[in-house]
Amino acid sequence: MADSEWDVILIGAGQNNFALGTYLSKAGLKTVICESRLENGGRLASEEITRPGYWHNTLAYFQDNREVSPPWRELDWDNGHHAEFIAPPVISSLLLSDGSSVSQYQSLEQTVTSIKKISTRDGEAWRETHHRYYQLIRDYLIPYYYQAPQSGKVILQKLDFAPAGREFIRHWHMTPRQVVDELFEADAVKTLILSQMAIPRGVGVDYAGGGIEVLKMIAGDEMPELARGGSHSIAQVLQRAYVHNGGQIRAVHHVEKILVNDDGRAVGVRLRDGREWQARLAVVSNSDPYSTFVEMIGEDYLPRTFVERVKDIQVDEFAYFQVHVALKAPVRYALHEANDPAVGQAMNVNIGPEKPLDIDEMWQEIRAGEFPVHACLHAICPTAFDPLQAPRGKHAASVFMPVPFQLKGKRPEDWVKLKNGFMDTVMKIWRRYATNLIDANIEMKVAMDPYYMSGRWPNMRRGSVWVARKISTQMGEQRPIEQISDYRTPIAGLYQVGVAMHPADAVIAGSGYNAWRVIKQDLGL
Repeated sequence: MADSEWDVILIGAGQNNFALGTYLSKAGLKTVICESRLENGGRLASEEITRPGYWHNTLAYFQDNREVSPPWRELDWDNGHHAEFIAPPVISSLLLSDGSSVSQYQSLEQTVTSIKKISTRDGEAWRETHHRYYQLIRDYLIPYYYQAPQSGKVILQKLDFAPAGREFIRHWHMTPRQVVDELFEADAVKTLILSQMAIPRGVGVDYAGGGIEVLKMIAGDEMPELARGGSHSIAQVLQRAYVHNGGQIRAVHHVEKILVNDDGRAVGVRLRDGREWQARLAVVSNSDPYSTFVEMIGEDYLPRTFVERVKDIQVDEFAYFQVHVALKAPVRYALHEANDPAVGQAMNVNIGPEKPLDIDEMWQEIRAGEFPVHACLHAICPTAFDPLQAPRGKHAASVFMPVPFQLKGKRPEDWVKLKNGFMDTVMKIWRRYATNLIDANIEMKVAMDPYYMSGRWPNMRRGSVWVARKISTQMGEQRPIEQISDYRTPIAGLYQVGVAMHPADAVIAGSGYNAWRVIKQDLGL
């Protein structure tokens, strides 16, 4: 009976429910998080998928914006619950085939210096863009992210009257490709930016409204960091804070149905084993909207037009293909490091594209259902900064690249038999730059394909990392559809959180924080 009645039941042990659950528990409510998997943390995953002791971050691998995140401050996640972070001095390096490179540092001036080696004009343009938009991002964009979009709209309206505010909005509404073409002249500088739009930012270079990601990259001062011990250590911090404040977690508790009474109110859940738990005040879903409404609620309880809108949510056009390697020595890019030591200090290294046209062609190939010939590899070796993620003296490295979820003429499950061949293709590209990525240095390598990932994380329908495509018609007050964009749903007492919701966050717990403010108001807490 102890488990049968709760004030609030939260479905899914991801970062947003951990944040929301901690706030609710601090308010004195009896809460439980039901997680279908054995491990908590959602995409905050570090896994031994090569050899024991080698920890590979299989989705989110870094954290940023901690200092401006209300949950991190208010819930004292770092100081109070033992989170440790490392800030690599270089955020990203783009490697070019002639041995040259260009890098974005944590330091603005060092970034400008790197860019000026290619184009003096572009270095000054980067600095000018940072100075022009930095305060606008701090004063308007970040506060907007930590509000329900309807409330945050008032914040954005003030941009019209701020210096450079209208120019900021104009660039925001452009595509990433349009913004870089307007601001910069050198292909290498444009490519440094555009190569990071799909991974890790989740936007296509031709997405209207995606220009904001370029502005955030240049002027957001996001300060990315690696969690010591791997991304899953962040999940452990969030879990400790939640339990410390009185919350309960039940792993391997798959919610099959959300119970709705005759008044159309969510009153509990039914687990896969048939048990039914009651929720006196609310149910919160951190699953994807399709699973929440079509599968767990059921179409009989919802207006037909609403169900159609849910089914019409567009998922990402791309999924992730990953290769993880257990190494005896860290990845070295000898030629590039000799020319530019920054490459050896980079949190991630981008390989493949030399000019914006290469990235355009990659997107054409993905949209045609082809494994990209014009590949854009996003390579990381976190053990170069954090030795805890591999056995003593050894290293773990990974490469991510955007691919179609379903290859042309194939079934999604065909990835299982094709992935090793594609892994060899990726390794050949990587080895052109990584001089010591030879067989003698590799203890083991493993490919993770989009079909596997969609099963590993069921809320990533069709391998969609961002769950709902980050296009202008699915952002802000329309994310992912206007009927649930304020975290409330047509079912009274049921709330929706997760990466599908505003602000389409990675590891900032934005929708969990925003939903807390909405639920606090609804429940009069």
